[in-house]
Amino acid sequence: MRNLYNRSSEEEEIAVIVHLSEDPIVLQRRAAELDGIPFTDEAYKKADAAVNLQQQRVIHEMAARNIRVSEVQPFRTVLNAFSAIIRRKDIGKVRSLKEVVWIEPDVQVRGAVATSAACPSDNETEIDRLFPELQALWADGIEGQGIKVAVLDSGIDKNHPDLKDVYKGGKNFVDQSNPEEYARSREEDDPSETSPAERPEGAPEKHPSTGAAFESYHGTHIAGILAGKNGVRGVAPKIELYAYRVFGAYTAGKTSYLLKGIEEAVAQKMDIINLSLSLDSDLETHAVSIALNHAVMAGIVAISTAGNTGPVRGSVRAPGTSRLGISVGNSTRDDQVDSSSSRGPSKPDFDIKPDVLAPGTEVFSTMPRYVEDKSGAIYKDAYKRETGTSQAAPYIAGVAALIKQAHPDWTPFDIKVALSNTARVLDTEKFDVFDQGAGRVQPYEAVHPAILAYSIEKVEMNGEGELVENPKGTVTFGSVSLDEDISISKQLLVKDIKGTGGEYDVTVQVIKAFGDAEVTINPPSFTLNGEQRLQVSLKASKNPNTKYRDELTGYIRIANRDQSVEISLPFAADFSNGATVTPAIEEFRMTKTDLSFTETEAGGHVAVRLSVNTDVSYPSLELVNYITKEPVDSLFYQDGISLGTREFPILQRYKSSWSGEETLLADGIYSVNFTGMVKALALNASIGPVFVKTTKPVVTASIDAASVKGQVTDHYIEFNQALEEIGEGFELNEKLQASYILTKNGQSGEAVSFLLNQDGTFSFELPSFEAGKDLLSIVVTDAAGNAAECLVQREE
Repeated sequence: MRNLYNRSSEEEEIAVIVHLSEDPIVLQRRAAELDGIPFTDEAYKKADAAVNLQQQRVIHEMAARNIRVSEVQPFRTVLNAFSAIIRRKDIGKVRSLKEVVWIEPDVQVRGAVATSAACPSDNETEIDRLFPELQALWADGIEGQGIKVAVLDSGIDKNHPDLKDVYKGGKNFVDQSNPEEYARSREEDDPSETSPAERPEGAPEKHPSTGAAFESYHGTHIAGILAGKNGVRGVAPKIELYAYRVFGAYTAGKTSYLLKGIEEAVAQKMDIINLSLSLDSDLETHAVSIALNHAVMAGIVAISTAGNTGPVRGSVRAPGTSRLGISVGNSTRDDQVDSSSSRGPSKPDFDIKPDVLAPGTEVFSTMPRYVEDKSGAIYKDAYKRETGTSQAAPYIAGVAALIKQAHPDWTPFDIKVALSNTARVLDTEKFDVFDQGAGRVQPYEAVHPAILAYSIEKVEMNGEGELVENPKGTVTFGSVSLDEDISISKQLLVKDIKGTGGEYDVTVQVIKAFGDAEVTINPPSFTLNGEQRLQVSLKASKNPNTKYRDELTGYIRIANRDQSVEISLPFAADFSNGATVTPAIEEFRMTKTDLSFTETEAGGHVAVRLSVNTDVSYPSLELVNYITKEPVDSLFYQDGISLGTREFPILQRYKSSWSGEETLLADGIYSVNFTGMVKALALNASIGPVFVKTTKPVVTASIDAASVKGQVTDHYIEFNQALEEIGEGFELNEKLQASYILTKNGQSGEAVSFLLNQDGTFSFELPSFEAGKDLLSIVVTDAAGNAAECLVQREE
C-alpha cells in the first residue's frame, strides 16, 4: 500500500479515498475503442452500472465487518473510487477487503501560490517577450474560439469586466454546510470566489499556519491570464471559460473536491482543464495524477503546475507528476527558471518534469471585487501581480487552446508534443532537463510547427501495472541497471506537419555525462517524406558500483539543413540502481575565522565552503552572536540548493536576507550557522567563534634603564574576556603576535618575538639599548591581519 498514517486515537475519524479494482468508465471506453467496438450510450450505462455495483458491494461489506463509514462520495468516470470518513482503527480492515486496491488520505490541497507583488495600474503585458507571438496569432484570428476550458481553482469573479464575456458557467464543489467554517451555504452552480462576508464569527481573517486570507482570489487571477481582455489581455481571450470551485476559505480544499471537478470536466466534455495547485507528493501514482491520466485518455488536455517548492531536485508535486498530463514550470522575464519553480524527476519512473516552462513571474492579472456582497464595487484597480507556477500553467492552457482551435482534430498527445518540441531550451549550463523540461514555450511555433517528433513509449499510468501508449515530447529511459552492458532502443516518429519535406540531421547534446554511456540516433540524417521513424539507442558498459545521481541527460535536436526548422526532445537515464544517500553535510568550513576585510587577506576573499550530498530545501546561512546565541542576520537564503560543493562569499558589506538592504558586518564574535531541510530531516552545522575585527591594536610602551614595559589595547582582549565568562577563553598570544626590532647605528636587527600577558600588558629586558643612539620599535599584529607599530622612548 502507498499510504502512511500517523497513529493517534484509534477512534479518530479520518477522511480517505478508497480505490477499487474495476476499471473506471474512461478506461472501459478505451478498451472498447481498442477492440474496435463503439462505446454507445448503452455501453456507457453498462460500464457505469458495473462500477457502481462494485462500490455498493464494498460499502455493504464494510458495514458487515462493523466498519463505520460516512459521507461517501463516489467517483466512477476517471477513477473507480469513493471518498469517505472512517475510523483510524478500521484502516487495516478496509485494506484487507478483496476488491480494495489501495487507500490514501483525502488531504487538504492549496493553490500553488509563490509570492505576490504590488503592481502599477497600467497593464505591462507588452513586457512579456512572447506578447508579439500572441499578437501575430490573434491577428490571424486564432484567439481560442470555440474551445472549452475549465479552471479548477478557488472560483471566479464572473462580473469582472475582463472575464464576464468569456465566462460560460461553472460549479461549486466545496462543502459549506458547517456553520463554524462558513457563515452561509452555497448553491451547486455558484463558483464565485469566497467572499469576506462568508467568514463566520470567530473564524480568523488569516489562516493561523499558512497566513492565507479567508477570502479567495486565486482563481480569478488564473482566469485573467488565460482569457482576460480589457485591463489585461489573456493568452486565449475568446475561449469558453468554465470555473469549477474546488478551493474555499483560505484558498484550501480537499483531494476529493479536485476529483469531483475532474469528473465534471470529462462529463461536460471540456477540451482543456487547468489545475494551478499542488499536493505534498512527488509520486506519479497520486489519485489526482492518475485522474488526470484518465482525463487525457478521455480526450482532455490536462495542465497542472509543477509546484513552488524548487529549486531542489525531485521537488515536483502532484498533480504535476501525471505521466500523460502537462506539468508547467515558471520562467522569468529574462528567460531564467524562477528559483521557486519545482524540479523533477517524478517518482518512481524518473520521468522528466516539468514538461515545459511558461512566464510565471510577476504576472499582471485580474482580481475579484465580491460584488455579490457589496454595491458600488470599482474594477479600475482590480488587478495584481503574482508569481508562481500557478501563473505559468494558465499560460500553457491558453496556448493549448490556440493550438486546439488551429488543429481541432489534434489529440491531447499532439498538443503536448507541439508545446514540447517547439519550446526554446534555456541556458543548459544553468538549467538541466529536470529544471526546464523541454524549455520555455514559443506560442507561434507551437501553433504552426513544421514538423513534430513523437517519442513512442508505453507507460504505467495508474499504479496497477497496466501500460498505455504515451506519445510525448520527451525521451524517458527511466532507471537503468548496469549489472551488465546495456543497449536500450526507443522509437521516434517524425511527422511532416506542413508537408514541406526536406533534408534533416539529428544531433545529441549531452548535458550531464556518465562513463561511456551514450545516446545515438539511427539514421542520423534523413529525407522527410510524410513520416520518418528514428531509433534512439542508449548504450552503457557494465558498472556495479554506480551511486546516487549517476545519470545521463541531454537533448535530441532535429533540424533541417538550412536551420530554418529545429525541434528538440530532452532525454534522461538514471544509472543509480536505486542507490540513495543518508542526507549529510560533508564539508562546512570558512577560509579563515579572523576577519578584517583588508587587502592583506589572501586575495581579499573570505568564503564559507559547503558540501552536501543531497538536495536541500530552504538553506540559509545565519549570523549568530556567539556569546548570547541570539540571531543577528541572514547572510544567504534560497528556496533550495542542489547537491554538490559551493562557496558563499563573506563580505563586510553584504545584502541582508532579512531586510534586503546593504548591511555592514560590525566587529564582534559570531558563529556562522547553516540550516536546511531534506524532507522532514533538518541539517545543521556551525562555524565559530568567528572574529570580525577591522581596527588596529593600540600599543603604548616605555623603557626605563634596561626594562621595557607597555600595554596593548585591542578588541581581542575584550573578545577574550567575553569568552572567558562562558568558559571558552583563548591564549591571547594566539591572536596577538608581538615583536620588537632594535635599530643600532642605522641598522635594523631581526624581529624578536615576546609574549603578552592576558590583559595585554607586557615587559621584557633590553640591556643593550643605548639612549639617544638606538631606536626601538614594537609591532603587534592581530590574527585578522591588522598591525600597529610603536616607537619606544626611554623614560627620563
